[in-house]
Amino acid sequence: TPAAAQIPNADAARQTFTQWMEANHVPGLVWGVVKDGKLVHVQGLGIADVATQRPVTADTAFRIASMSKAFTARAALHLVEEGRLRLDEPAAKYVPEMASWAQNASVGDLLHHTAGFVTDDPWGDRQQVLPEAQFTAMLKAGVPFQRAPGLAYEYSNFGYATLGRVVTNVSGHNFADEVRDTVFKPM
Repeated sequence: TPAAAQIPNADAARQTFTQWMEANHVPGLVWGVVKDGKLVHVQGLGIADVATQRPVTADTAFRIASMSKAFTARAALHLVEEGRLRLDEPAAKYVPEMASWAQNASVGDLLHHTAGFVTDDPWGDRQQVLPEAQFTAMLKAGVPFQRAPGLAYEYSNFGYATLGRVVTNVSGHNFADEVRDTVFKPM
């Protein structure tokens, strides 16, 4: 394409992504090139819907699932680097709604999936869109524990949502704005 011709190695990138899709049985993806903070090239490859064979376009939306946890962790660790947050302190210090039920779960437990919460793999799918007030009510009510905090790894979407609340409360900024300013803009 004419736009791809302006991007060095665009054909090689497209070929690499196509080969990766085939090797990993991925029906479709979108790839792009960002230069000086601007998207200068974007291309969809493959299909977005297996049943209808609808092709992937630059505007096809994909679920990113748990990949956003890395950005939550980075935002929290940025606050640690600034000396505003400590991983060994109780999460309830930063999220007061947890004080009545989770005094022994540390910020580090949330970060490392060792807070002891019951397995909640589908939690993110159902609860991710909760309004802030409902999430606050959930934090105040508490959730079940599988075991005492700090004893074992147990993947927890709720733990990372709570870590996001820690980031919001400590930074004093909206979570999305804090991640934008401390993670994405510096990149």
